[in-house]
Amino acid sequence: MSPSIEEIKEVLKIFLDSELQDLRLEIGDVRLAVSKSGAGAVQPFSAPAPRPSALAAPAIAPAAAAPGPAPAAVPAKPALAPKAIAEVPEGWVAVTAPSVGVFYRRPAPDQPPFVEVGSKVAANDAVCLIEVMKMFTSVLAPCKGRIAEILIEDASMVEHGQALMYIEPD
Repeated sequence: MSPSIEEIKEVLKIFLDSELQDLRLEIGDVRLAVSKSGAGAVQPFSAPAPRPSALAAPAIAPAAAAPGPAPAAVPAKPALAPKAIAEVPEGWVAVTAPSVGVFYRRPAPDQPPFVEVGSKVAANDAVCLIEVMKMFTSVLAPCKGRIAEILIEDASMVEHGQALMYIEPD
């Protein structure tokens, strides 16, 4: 018995929402090894081997892979220097990432960004997307105001709770 792709996605969602840093799971002929650290290259999975300190996330390897070239790990675009929530300029409000994932400023590659610096937003307006495993989550403005600064480069990996942009409230 092997899990469906939907079940694997659910396991990954639970993992991303947890405080766990690494997960190794074997169900039927599916082996799953993921890490939130994202450091290092994809390591081969073998049940009795000691747990590596860092695996590329997410890596899903079938138990008996067909011969052929191994997939290369694609490095994520580096994010601009992340600013901690504690560094929010006085009077501004941080828009933060709801989960680990890839930050996108546009609803689709051929469409304009949700917002630019200087854009006026209402509370709960979508200002960007976070993508995890092809599942997109809209990030909403926490308040009414003007986009004062965008901190992250488009298509960059972000951490849970990382400041993405600042709003100067009205």
